[in-house]
Amino acid sequence: MKLLKTFLGIFILTTFITSFVRPDDWVVFEDSHFKILFPKKPTDQTQTIDSPVGKLTILIHMYEAPGTDDNHTYGLMTTEYPDSTVNSDKKDILDNFFNGAVQGAVRNVQGKLLSVETIQLAGYPGRAFRVDYQNGLAVITMRMYLVKNKMYMIQTITETKKDHNKAMERFMNSFALKH
Repeated sequence: MKLLKTFLGIFILTTFITSFVRPDDWVVFEDSHFKILFPKKPTDQTQTIDSPVGKLTILIHMYEAPGTDDNHTYGLMTTEYPDSTVNSDKKDILDNFFNGAVQGAVRNVQGKLLSVETIQLAGYPGRAFRVDYQNGLAVITMRMYLVKNKMYMIQTITETKKDHNKAMERFMNSFALKH
């Protein structure tokens, strides 16, 4: 009888504790070069643009969250540049390259640059920046890394009042290179 009471006590306690634990339903999105966590499976699309270095193909992986999420959008974009013109080993071009990328992103959304900082991932150069979008309505947070001749851009769009939330940090910090 004592064993049965102990078992029932453990069962009730375990059931009580696990009822408050939210299941981790984020999904791993990956290819042979990287992995990242999205809250749900992203949709994929491809866009081709003309640039000063020629036609570039942008692979876009986006998840638009429901209104109950702290963020409106989670995105990962990858672009491969001609190796002869853009490469993380070409230290003399990196500042101009990143400055142009940041300014282009701000200009594309007609936003206002709030902050920018130099970052790294596994020794590769990058920039983290934040953009005021639609005069205080939202904040676009981006991290971009140049790995050899491939640019990875990770982004969230968040209502200003929900800025700096845990889901944003989890998404941003989950990006990792595979070696």
